[in-house]
Amino acid sequence: MDRRPHPVNQEEVRTFCESVADSTTKSITLLKAIDQTVEWLKLNEDRAKADSAFASTKTEFIKKCERIRPIDPNRILCSKLEEAEQALERFHSLLVSKREAGRNAPELQGDDKETIVDAYTETISSVADLHHSMMDLRWAIGEYDADLEIPPNDAKTISSAKELDEFLKTL
Repeated sequence: MDRRPHPVNQEEVRTFCESVADSTTKSITLLKAIDQTVEWLKLNEDRAKADSAFASTKTEFIKKCERIRPIDPNRILCSKLEEAEQALERFHSLLVSKREAGRNAPELQGDDKETIVDAYTETISSVADLHHSMMDLRWAIGEYDADLEIPPNDAKTISSAKELDEFLKTL
């Protein structure tokens, strides 16, 4: 019987196989996480672009249409728009911090890191555009309604800088 050591150490092969399986599983998990993140960002980007287009269309209509009656006499719409703007500011900040985390993530390398950072950057840009579109819409509504306001009968016309200063001091 041959007593020489077997050329293949079973323990080494088992350890090797477990190592390959672990790294493959980690790679698959990481790739799945990257894909899910990019997909989620793309959904948010597309939604922000669609919402921004809607707000821009309404803004242009309001700016050009005939002034008939106030749009938001109780300032309910403008208040809701401000709330949405604040939520977008928070979302924007979250996306910026997540992008920075992606830049600093040691497990992301090369194309994977670039893909994540680019997806965050595109979504951040779309969210910022939506924020600006909503602000424009809010201002358009406010200006539209202001054009329809009737000054009180006792309103005094301000005709000099001194009168303007005196009026501002009363506020």
